Amino acid sequence: MLKSILIASALIAASSGASFAATPWINATQNAQGHRIFHGVQSGRLTYHETKSLLKGQAHVQRLETQAKADGVVTPLERARIRTAQSVQSVRIFWKKHN
Repeated sequence: MLKSILIASALIAASSGASFAATPWINATQNAQGHRIFHGVQSGRLTYHETKSLLKGQAHVQRLETQAKADGVVTPLERARIRTAQSVQSVRIFWKKHN
C-alpha cells in the first residue's frame, strides 16, 4: 500500500516536470509539496489515509495545470486558480503533518 502511494507521488512529480517551460513556479511548488508529503511518510507523521488524501489533492492541482495548458496558454486567471489550490493543499499538508 505504501509503495503504491510513493509510486503515485513519484508519477505526479515526474508529470509536473514534463511541462516545466510554461509554469516553472507551479511545478517547483508541486515538487516541494511532494517532498513534504514524502518526508511526512518517512518520519511517520502521516498515516496511510492522510497520505492518500494529500496525494489526491496533489493530483487535483496537477489536473488543473493540465487543463490550463490544454489550449497552449496559461492565463493569469488560470494561474491564480492553480496557486490558490496549491495554497489550500499546503495548509492541508501542514495540518495533517502536525495533528
